[in-house]
Amino acid sequence: MRELKVATERKTQLVDVTDRIRAALEGSDGSVATLFVPHTTAGLLLQAAGEGATAVAGDVEAALERLVDETWPWEHVHEGDANPWSHVRTALTGSSVSIPLEGGRLALGDHQAVFLAEFDGPRERTMYLTVTR
Repeated sequence: MRELKVATERKTQLVDVTDRIRAALEGSDGSVATLFVPHTTAGLLLQAAGEGATAVAGDVEAALERLVDETWPWEHVHEGDANPWSHVRTALTGSSVSIPLEGGRLALGDHQAVFLAEFDGPRERTMYLTVTR
């Protein structure tokens, strides 16, 4: 298992972590890579990479903010410093992704990347990467 750290800069932010995962996979021998975030206010998702990806990430951020409104009458109030809506946004993205490996490399589509989805930032987040043979 490898531990990767990511610093986020905004309350809601998608951070492309694909290159960090690729670097961590160097020398790995396996068939599936699984990435997991041990946080209740940050998730993982696959989304567009390459040209236009910044606009797509911004659209996803805005859509999740609109889908889960911060002004709703939340039953669970701030737990420590976590906002209640960040838990729901994380539930929509999930906390892990598994990606097949081909020759030790991520078998992503031509326009796919792996993103950490921050919903209660800015913070430093931890990701765990495991490879299954």
